[in-house]
Amino acid sequence: MTDQSKSTRPGPKTRSPGRKMTLTRRFLFTVFAPVAVFFLHVTWMSFRYRVHSQERINDLIERRESMVFAFWHESLLTVCWYMAQLLKRGVNIGFLISPSVDGEFTVKMLAYFGGTAIRGSATRSGATALRGLYRAIRRDKVAPGITLDGPKGPRRHCKPGAVMIARMTGVPIVPIATAASSFSRPRTWDRHLIPYPLAEVPVVIGEPY
Repeated sequence: MTDQSKSTRPGPKTRSPGRKMTLTRRFLFTVFAPVAVFFLHVTWMSFRYRVHSQERINDLIERRESMVFAFWHESLLTVCWYMAQLLKRGVNIGFLISPSVDGEFTVKMLAYFGGTAIRGSATRSGATALRGLYRAIRRDKVAPGITLDGPKGPRRHCKPGAVMIARMTGVPIVPIATAASSFSRPRTWDRHLIPYPLAEVPVVIGEPY
């Protein structure tokens, strides 16, 4: 997949003042982004996914309606597989991505799936991030994926971002939960769910509200 992602940028002052985007970094990001996407696909292919209650949002998908997908940060690896399937069905999936230099690598990865990059930081520029999400939903019909416990936790502590943006825009929240029949959890703050190869991975779609 080579579609370029759409990018919603809140403004020129959102980029981190620390590290600079050099030609070397730009070259490395351009080279390694497709490599990372390839390995991500290989990883996804090693799991046995089972999607449950998909019918709960089929009507929203058919009408091309926006919605806010909400899930724990620990489920990011497995939920992103599901987001990729929705992109194939024409859902305009978006993700809030840090305006830092390192965020550019994620933007380039997202470009290979045809998703929308919404630049902003939930921790450093919350109001700017909300404005970017609001514009993306209302103007571009983006359906953003939001981690409920944010980019840094605490783990499974629901922050108000998803509820606030859903209330501001009037679109429903769609909760997503995943698990795995066999898995490991590294000692990261979110204890990220990493299924073992051939593990069965259920993806459960909650009732929109």
